[in-house]
Amino acid sequence: MRGLIFAAPASHSGKTMVALAVMAGLKQKGVMVTAGKVGPDYIDPGFHREAIATSPAKFPPAESLAKYNSVNLDPWAMGDGLLGRLAGGDDDNENNDNNNSIVRIIEGAMGVCDGGDASTAHLASRLGLPIVLILDIRGQAETAAAVALGIQQACDKIIADTAQACAGLAGVIINRYQSPRHYALVADALAKANIRLFGGIPERAGLAIPSRHLGLQQAGELKTTGTLAPLLAQLANLATTHIDLDALMASAQPIARCPKPSPLFPPLGQRIAIAQDDAFTFTYPHILADWREAGAEIIPFSPLADSPPDPKADAVYLPGGYPELYLPRLAANHGFLNGLRAAAKQGAWVYGECGGYMALGTSIIDSHGKSHPMAGLLDCATSFAQPKLQLGYRRLQVLNGEGSPLPLPTHIRAHEFHYTTAVHEKGEALFAAQDKNRQPLNTKNSTMGLRQGNVFGSYAHIISCG
Repeated sequence: MRGLIFAAPASHSGKTMVALAVMAGLKQKGVMVTAGKVGPDYIDPGFHREAIATSPAKFPPAESLAKYNSVNLDPWAMGDGLLGRLAGGDDDNENNDNNNSIVRIIEGAMGVCDGGDASTAHLASRLGLPIVLILDIRGQAETAAAVALGIQQACDKIIADTAQACAGLAGVIINRYQSPRHYALVADALAKANIRLFGGIPERAGLAIPSRHLGLQQAGELKTTGTLAPLLAQLANLATTHIDLDALMASAQPIARCPKPSPLFPPLGQRIAIAQDDAFTFTYPHILADWREAGAEIIPFSPLADSPPDPKADAVYLPGGYPELYLPRLAANHGFLNGLRAAAKQGAWVYGECGGYMALGTSIIDSHGKSHPMAGLLDCATSFAQPKLQLGYRRLQVLNGEGSPLPLPTHIRAHEFHYTTAVHEKGEALFAAQDKNRQPLNTKNSTMGLRQGNVFGSYAHIISCG
């Protein structure tokens, strides 16, 4: 499988919109497109999947969906084996002619070099892929070429330092240019710097995706309101009109082979009930794919529809999401809450991440200071009354305490990203926790989450064994 990585000098440069435009444009041209997102992100891949949705006639069966869809690729949390398995670099490319017609468009995170060994540039180096730089040129002209030249040199240094064979900067797509003359000024400066220009997206009023406190509104929400399909159609038209998609395809390079095996993330049980609706959406496809490959059955249920977890499930998983947007509804859904309590009482493992952890607690306080009762299976209360961003990678070690061993690997790599705060937490700690650099999370304690018998959870989102 061949690939390209779309990066930018900074956040809010238009990476998502340009990447979606190229994905939709290539799909319109009949190209088999897969996608990826650098780092821990649940929202952007949802848009990717809508942009590249294809018929079963072109893609392999659903069992291979994770590989041929949009995957998270995290250079800090994932070893070479897992990165290769997810990106397609473990395919036998030399003996699989079908892969020659597949391209993976990978959207970067933040600025191209931000994050040290977790950066987009480091992922490009490890996968051996060229970078397409997205330049938002509002407020500048020839200076854009200087920015591109500096980033090209920085990426070349990262590649040299990591001793990887990578194509470096393939070229530039400019974004939000104001007029043909504005475009021409930047194009001329890039040509003088010997940097390839693949085209550009002009400024368009209303060409944006609404945002909220954790990022963009979700693709499923826009799909429900009927606004997503017209947006993708408009983006596809912009890409086919203003970007040289054939040149982009020609610049894609094979993803570096990685024959190293990677362990599957062990399933929580053999029949796992998973909350899946607008309140609980943050699941990583590679984790679910690992569970299925290990023989586990995945049984979705909807808390917002007041559905309980399957009573025959031996594990219940409440992922993160946006429970804080639906608190009166969730608090009134006694079928859901009583179902959680029944599952815990009958001995099923009940695990919650971030929003799921909040729902397992005694209550969640909304932005107006009103408390809404939750399942009460863990002695914690969380609040959205005074939003505060808490963000970062986490190194976790499971603390089994006096209870039976939990169905988790002892060492885990994860991330934290939320605006709510735990205003009360009491009980047996779930994890010993450090940040990315092996430093304590704060001066007060070095633990995260809670465990009460077979019920456990924390604010951390698990990415991989580690």
